Amino acid sequence: MIYPKIEDCIARADNNKYVLTAMVSKRAKDLIAHGMGQNTVGKEKQISCAMREIVDGKIVPTTVAGKSSN
Repeated sequence: MIYPKIEDCIARADNNKYVLTAMVSKRAKDLIAHGMGQNTVGKEKQISCAMREIVDGKIVPTTVAGKSSN
């Protein structure tokens, strides 16, 4: 069983797999940059940790301010 499930993560990322990819990538890079271990956070890899934080609602998608749909 894989946790968190991709479906749960996508639901938290405005149902957009590209938004999810950007969110996970940015958070995983932040974890690496702030010294959360070379390959793992505890026994959990940074990508898994980022996905868990997204499902838990700690990380939320942002929108581009001032973006026009015209």
